[in-house]
Amino acid sequence: MNLNDENMDSFLSNLVGKWNLHGKMGDKALFQNVVGRWVLNGLFLELRFKATHVGKEGNPPYEAIYLISRNDKTGDYVLNLFDTFGAGAEPVPAIGKLHDNAIRFVFAYDAGPFTNEFTWHPRQRSWTMLLASEEKGKTAVFAKKEMVHSQKAKRRL
Repeated sequence: MNLNDENMDSFLSNLVGKWNLHGKMGDKALFQNVVGRWVLNGLFLELRFKATHVGKEGNPPYEAIYLISRNDKTGDYVLNLFDTFGAGAEPVPAIGKLHDNAIRFVFAYDAGPFTNEFTWHPRQRSWTMLLASEEKGKTAVFAKKEMVHSQKAKRRL
């Protein structure tokens, strides 16, 4: 595939590569491999998540595909999420804006907003994700995740 460099967003390019993800969803430990790559002529950044260490640690057998793009006219970023929870009753894309080194994606569900904030840590060359829901004015953390390049993760061991 011949990608068009003009289409690729420089901030999202920091997500390209192989990553190890760890974190918590409630009290369940999460361990996932993530691969980020440009697709569709560089218009979308694809992130593929696949659970590792499934079982006793509590990590569910989860897989997901995120397709992230940027609307050049509005500056908004759009996140389309497809995962093993299936097609929900509200297939809503999340919309976010880049602020400093973070994009806070908001899914505007009928039950209340659900956010997934991606924060880039350039010095560590790592990402954190904070997922939270809001209902009746109260915010509840759904999951906290960290992604490090798989080569960097191997050096930590």
